Amino acid sequence: MKESPARFADLAGLRLYRRNIFAVTGLSVDARGPAVRRHRQRLDARLAVEETWRGDADSPVPGGHRKEEVRLAFEEFQDPRRRLVDELLWYWRDADLGCGCSPSTHERHDDAVRAHSRAIEAETGALPPPGGGDAAWHWGAAASRWAALLENTDLRGHLAHRMTALADPRLDDYSPDDFLAGVPGLLLSPFAELADDRAARPRLAEVSAGWAQYPVFAGPLPDVFEDTVEESVDRLKDALRTAGERHEAGQHADALAALEQRVLPAYADFESLTRFVSESRSEEMAHTVTVALNNVALGICGAGLQKPFQRSLIEVMETASRIAPQRDQAQIDQNLTAVRHGRPGAGPNRMKPRECLTCLFVLATIIGGIVGGVTVGPALAVPLVFGGIFVVGMVAQ
Repeated sequence: MKESPARFADLAGLRLYRRNIFAVTGLSVDARGPAVRRHRQRLDARLAVEETWRGDADSPVPGGHRKEEVRLAFEEFQDPRRRLVDELLWYWRDADLGCGCSPSTHERHDDAVRAHSRAIEAETGALPPPGGGDAAWHWGAAASRWAALLENTDLRGHLAHRMTALADPRLDDYSPDDFLAGVPGLLLSPFAELADDRAARPRLAEVSAGWAQYPVFAGPLPDVFEDTVEESVDRLKDALRTAGERHEAGQHADALAALEQRVLPAYADFESLTRFVSESRSEEMAHTVTVALNNVALGICGAGLQKPFQRSLIEVMETASRIAPQRDQAQIDQNLTAVRHGRPGAGPNRMKPRECLTCLFVLATIIGGIVGGVTVGPALAVPLVFGGIFVVGMVAQ
């Protein structure tokens, strides 16, 4: 099975149905040859005097489609690889496709498309939830209906027939499975954009957990959130690096400000994604941040500057106590008690990693940078090496 057609990447996201070529042009999925040309001529004439065209009756775009969108859709329609993907993600209705599917298969397909499209529109607030039910209800309906459809052998037979009927040599290198393999990820792709809204993440986690109950979606689901998680982790690492550099330079007030203004907000953003992250990775990030909070706070105490920063130090250590993994909890709580009572000499201790997992991670970062000098060049390798060295310094103090 080869890689899925590029059309899956083109449609991915919240505009999945809004960009569908059948939604934009208003063509039926069985449209061919002269009928397509005549329809395009009519639309060209119409859009010469009107700004927009409504599109298919079920198009989710409330304001209609502009001339350039319609023109592009007709061009994409000429590529059978794009057309087949869009056929899979639009209504078949009563089109005479000659595929031999049972009528119920086509009905279930259209029900799945309808539920998924309505879920997206209800989620974005572009339109009120159509057909009753809130966004969560439509998401659940879409998951169950698409999961059942993708397990239906009629669907593969339908697609095989459509590939034969289109009779285009550009399809010769593809099998039905090449197209079907990309459908689950495409259906899940709106979650990646929705995850950009931090306030929506707790509810989104519940919705995506419902999709994960179906094996066909459980596999590709983690990949959907990968970019969002990695961006959050990168922001957190940058914030930790800034705080660490200031801490090492003895710029204690600046280091504390970096914790409050950059590290804590960045970690709060990461925390909102923890339901999409493995437990081990979540714990290691919590450990790294806990060590940074603890060591900057104790650096200030060690410099005898705790009095003017007492309130901030307590808040920082309280946060460290809240997020600390179990392995760090006793030491953090001891340090918090000492800071609260203004007796830093009575108990606070700088922290070091207690398990080799963090050390291995840091070592891998440094080694990755060295190896990267061969594979990606010095421009990328140097930051990786020094980034790893910096983290070693932060956690070892």
